[in-house]
Amino acid sequence: MSGGGIARGRLAEERKAWRKNHPHGFVAKPDNAPDGSMDLMVWKCIIPGKPG
Repeated sequence: MSGGGIARGRLAEERKAWRKNHPHGFVAKPDNAPDGSMDLMVWKCIIPGKPG
C-alpha cells in the first residue's frame, strides 16, 4: 500500500466509527470527488454553537 492508501484506509475506518457514535449536533462528511466518488481527504464539517 502506498502512503495515500494507508491514510484512506484509516479514514474509512474512522468514518465508520463516527457514523455509529458521534456527539449530537456535530456533522462530518467526506466531500465528493469530480468523478462522483467520496474524497476521504477533504471533509465538510459542522460544529454546533454560536459563530465567533
